[in-house]
Amino acid sequence: MNRKSRRKKKRIRLLSLGLVLIVGILAASFVVNGLGKDEQNMGDNTIDGSDPGEVVNVPGNEKPKDPEVKPNVTVNIKATGDIMFHPSQLDGAYDSATKTYDFHNSFKAVKDIFQAADVAIANFEGTTAGDEVYAYQGYPLFNAPDEVLDAIKDAGFDILSTVNNHCLDTRKAGVVRTVQEIKKRGMDPIGTYVEKPETRVLMKDVKGIKIAFLAYTEMVNGLESTMSPADLDAMVNIINETKILEDIAYAKSQNADIIIACLHWGDEYARVQAARQEALADTLFTEGVDIILGSHPHVIQPAQRLEYDGKTKFVAYSMGNFLSNQRIETLVPYGMTEEVSKYTEDGVIVDINIEKNGETGEVSIKNISYIPLWVYKGTTSDGGTEHVVYPIMEYIESNELNEKAKSRMQRSLSDTSKQMQLLESNTVE
Repeated sequence: MNRKSRRKKKRIRLLSLGLVLIVGILAASFVVNGLGKDEQNMGDNTIDGSDPGEVVNVPGNEKPKDPEVKPNVTVNIKATGDIMFHPSQLDGAYDSATKTYDFHNSFKAVKDIFQAADVAIANFEGTTAGDEVYAYQGYPLFNAPDEVLDAIKDAGFDILSTVNNHCLDTRKAGVVRTVQEIKKRGMDPIGTYVEKPETRVLMKDVKGIKIAFLAYTEMVNGLESTMSPADLDAMVNIINETKILEDIAYAKSQNADIIIACLHWGDEYARVQAARQEALADTLFTEGVDIILGSHPHVIQPAQRLEYDGKTKFVAYSMGNFLSNQRIETLVPYGMTEEVSKYTEDGVIVDINIEKNGETGEVSIKNISYIPLWVYKGTTSDGGTEHVVYPIMEYIESNELNEKAKSRMQRSLSDTSKQMQLLESNTVE
């Protein structure tokens, strides 16, 4: 064999060896990265140790979770009528030994009701001007000691409407001090102010529901002249449709869910609302107010649920007296008939639930009911006088009251039920 042939065979052998090496490398790679992978991870089944049937989330490719539905939120509002302090109430609460006043007894039977509310509101009819200029006195110029506010606060009240026909009884100084003393105790006054406020609207966020409160009075017993026009305009909310519409617009601009108006209006001792009350209520409801809480007549006027553009509205034209010395024995001697004066012993607590839908965020009036009240006046064991507000259904069979008191309480329940029957017939469920 010549040298040329030997070199050719050598090249063929080298080429064959190269092909074998290439095939070996490719086979080894296949075992490691292909079939070999399953064998290497048989105890684990997956690269990251998860179940072989489980979908492994890759960052940025997670399955979106369903949004969490928030639960519905309910706010309970309890409202009542006129709180007044006449001379016999002041005398009955006075301790001559300590020269102090204590009015807590008047609220003992209802405090649990108001303390259970998220917001409790009433009309405080009168002033707390101190005793340096005006004596503590009742009608016609109401001025009560500060201790009445201690008892009102302890009873569970959060908001007091201070604008009414007696808010100027102790003039400008009385307006200022009454507002200051209420605020000092952690309650909110509405309707009168120390000076011109940035807004006349009280906004409160209660459990995530924004509630706007406004308060106005129809009259101030002709005492407008005791203040300058500028002070009167700034410090006392006298019913003025233009101002009220401005306040409603402001409440809306603050995204109020519910707007509540406290109105001191109507005719004293009239058990049916006046046409002007109905007209104003219609205007306010049309413009966006949801609830109207009325006071001033000192007797209960009808309450009713209404529908405006598919939305529930509620008006209590007058919630009657909550606490006072007005009754048959005190009014008949001044010329009122027994038939009229007996109703001044009656009052109600309006009980309203506001609900915010957790899914839609919609806020609406959910339930409306009422608690009948009767004011007891009697003699204490030490010969003093006491005035106590009783929720009728809890005490009409109680041994705490004598048969004469229970009889008057029964009369009160019957008459109150008749006045509130319009609400009973269309209560929100």
